[in-house]
Amino acid sequence: MATLLKDAAEFIMLKLSPTPVLGEKVLLVDFKNPNLYHRFFYLLLKFYKISGYQIIYPMTFAKFRNLRNGDPYLAFILKEENLLSIKDIKPNSNFVRITDEQFSAEYFKNYFSENNLEKNAFHIPMSFHPLMYHKNLWNNNVRNQNNRINSIFCYGNFDDKAYLEIDRTGFKVVNRRKLYEFFKQQSEFHLIKNQEDLNQILSEKPIGKYIFAEKYVYPLPMDDVQRTLSKFRFFLCCPGVVMPLCHNVIEAISVGTVPIIQREYAQVMYPKLENGKNAVIFENLDDLKDILKNKLFNISESDCKIMSDHVFQYYQDFLSPESVVENINCNLKSGATIYLNAEHRSIKFLK
Repeated sequence: MATLLKDAAEFIMLKLSPTPVLGEKVLLVDFKNPNLYHRFFYLLLKFYKISGYQIIYPMTFAKFRNLRNGDPYLAFILKEENLLSIKDIKPNSNFVRITDEQFSAEYFKNYFSENNLEKNAFHIPMSFHPLMYHKNLWNNNVRNQNNRINSIFCYGNFDDKAYLEIDRTGFKVVNRRKLYEFFKQQSEFHLIKNQEDLNQILSEKPIGKYIFAEKYVYPLPMDDVQRTLSKFRFFLCCPGVVMPLCHNVIEAISVGTVPIIQREYAQVMYPKLENGKNAVIFENLDDLKDILKNKLFNISESDCKIMSDHVFQYYQDFLSPESVVENINCNLKSGATIYLNAEHRSIKFLK
């Protein structure tokens, strides 16, 4: 009852709030089932907001309650201050309208059935963790172009059960746990124990080390993610729970840190990453071992800087909120299908 009363008060307050004066950039949301996409729908709207759009999403009290009390990240569209208006406002003729029919959750359909060719389609690329945008930690302008540490950095959760799920999908990637065990067996492996340990690494700038920040040993603070990533030349991209894509590859790319990534993972980035230009791509663990031993740390500083520039340009052109919104709008005008990731639900379509 308490939740119902609180929801009702919030709903009435939003409905009675002053009607916004609409500018030139307006997004009208006409979505019946945003829950299908959970966090990725919040990210879609957030990108439009970051890009300077006023967002209008008229809704009933029933939908308001459903969205507000469901997926915690999707709920940000209503709990985040000034993200959108739920009033039934009629915009002028110059607005962008999005509907369920324009979007599809079959995100990996092209990869498995059409040789990964985008035919009259656009795949909205992976993004940072939702909290990075919600807390405004996504654009800290901390890119470091000089004197990066010539080592590999990796951070995140390496749970030995959750990250085995991807083995039951159609993807042929080395799962996160296997990658972790592979690096853990190497003499160059270093597990960060605390902030002081990380500070020492950043100060000493070791060469050829594999430096891991494991969530249950030293959880890298979210507001330090970009700054820490910007200190290293290379970042190891580990697959997500049920798909290769994971938010931390985008966080690394955003500061020009070169991703070390398995080929199938690189192929489901849109557009795909290119070996030697904006990524170091390996085929399997044997190939990775050879790259680590004979190639990676011998790349000159000038060549690493060129790669870093390409990585950062890739982010600017394809992954920044403004570039994503621009690409969505162009494809909406052409009538293309917009593929929006739905994670587990996207994987279920494959079955």
